[in-house]
Amino acid sequence: MISLFKKVMSIALMCILVTGMVVPSIPVFADITYSDVPADSWAAQSIADAGSYGLMKGQAADSFGYGKTVTKAEFATILCNMMKWQTVSPSQPSFTDVAAGQWYYGAVETALANGALNQGSSFQPDTPITRAEMAVMFVKALGLSDAAKVAESAALPFTDVTVDKGYIGVAHDIGMINGISDTAFGPSSTAKREEAAAMLTRVYSKYYGKTQFLHGFYAISSYSQKDLTAQMDAVTLGWSAMANDGNGVWLNTGSSLDNEYKIPSGYQDVVTYLQSNNTKAHLGVYMDTSDGVKDMLTSADKRKAAVAAIMAELERTYEELGKNPYSGVTIDFEGLKGTEVKAGFNSFLTELSSQLKAQNKTLYVAVQPALSGGAYFDGFDYRTIGQLADKVILMAHDYNPTSLEGYTGTEWYKNTALTPIGSVYYSLKAITDSTNGVEDKNKIVLAISFATVGWELTDSGKLAATAPLHANTEAVYKWMTTTGTVKGFSAVYRNPYLTYTTPEGRNMFLWYENEQSVFEKAALARMFGIDGISVWRLGLVPNYNGYSVVDSLK
Repeated sequence: MISLFKKVMSIALMCILVTGMVVPSIPVFADITYSDVPADSWAAQSIADAGSYGLMKGQAADSFGYGKTVTKAEFATILCNMMKWQTVSPSQPSFTDVAAGQWYYGAVETALANGALNQGSSFQPDTPITRAEMAVMFVKALGLSDAAKVAESAALPFTDVTVDKGYIGVAHDIGMINGISDTAFGPSSTAKREEAAAMLTRVYSKYYGKTQFLHGFYAISSYSQKDLTAQMDAVTLGWSAMANDGNGVWLNTGSSLDNEYKIPSGYQDVVTYLQSNNTKAHLGVYMDTSDGVKDMLTSADKRKAAVAAIMAELERTYEELGKNPYSGVTIDFEGLKGTEVKAGFNSFLTELSSQLKAQNKTLYVAVQPALSGGAYFDGFDYRTIGQLADKVILMAHDYNPTSLEGYTGTEWYKNTALTPIGSVYYSLKAITDSTNGVEDKNKIVLAISFATVGWELTDSGKLAATAPLHANTEAVYKWMTTTGTVKGFSAVYRNPYLTYTTPEGRNMFLWYENEQSVFEKAALARMFGIDGISVWRLGLVPNYNGYSVVDSLK
């Protein structure tokens, strides 16, 4: 039974999750009608929004500075307002031309401290900022430099971009800035204040927006966090695995074959709780390569048998309920590779979708992410799956290697983050691709996993063992609150980590997820037009004081 403390924390976290991430407050500038802003200006609403968001204010009491170019100092100030950074004011200036007494001193120093600027001898604060410089500063401020590195080799529609291609590509992808024409970006052109207002408000509303659909997986050991489902729109009950063996194709809902995905005892408590909160319950169906998924998907007869087994489970009366608990199905077939498997999976989903629709039930499909390295599970046809499914759950997690064979004695473990932001960016870009991605972005749901990966180190901080170790949520919290543990956050990968020493004297480095890393991934998804989040899994979601990941999901 979950303790009262944990219950209170879980409910509080989920309430914050629903209303958005807790962030430092910033001043909201007064609602002013500027005399220099034409009533019919295309930017009138953006200017008003920039004020209400606390991003920009006028250059004088009743003057916005309409038509004037934005300087580097002004843009640094706008960025600080948007990111809600705590002001940094060192006693010694970092730039020779930014004196401590200047109105923009704090903003420039803060932008530098947070990685939005590069250290140099001068900053040129009064120089009009170019469109390229705006893109670079903004992407850096969002912590997306790793994404820019990934995007460097991607094609751009602009023929005039030769420098900072990755940064401009990311800024364009997330909707911050458009070209001056279909084929020209105008990297050396400057921007007017009203243009800056439009750029920043477009992103601000998404960055700090709300997740509109929240889904969770209830599987293996999730009862302790049953209460968290109260604020969810749908929950997948991971209570079955598809089997393909000598007995044919059949749905395993019991413990045979060492099945983790089985119907638990007392299942009626969970189902009744979901129904009391009007939360949709889906039957989760898991399968991977070890279960013979390729053989099943490439056989018409076996696909037909699999669909029949799933539909039979949806029609079966559960004895303790006196009815069937499911309003739909979530398909989680993993490790799919090759064109033959892709075609078979499409055929399987086509038949399943048809039968589900005939019974007014919904279909969710979990898909593995595209990888920038080229080799990945390419058996998922995002376009077709998006047309057949009601929701497409993008499992953009577990990018870390499963072994560091050959890397002992090095510090390569520092490059094994769970969810490098560049990889997540690439996966989001692929699944929203206008040609091959899911057409309806409202169907896409970004999955957040709370798995961890740790590595044992030598006393000198080098990799000691090649096999990874894993810690559950309680262990992470324990080490976070242990004297001597060092907390860190990778500015490159945007993932947190811990370094600590066990009572047995083992030196450990552990990657995990925290509120900041989860918020940044959810915000990036929103900037791609994706406002759905899925949690893997209930029972692992941090719900401790000072370690609250759920807060930033919605």
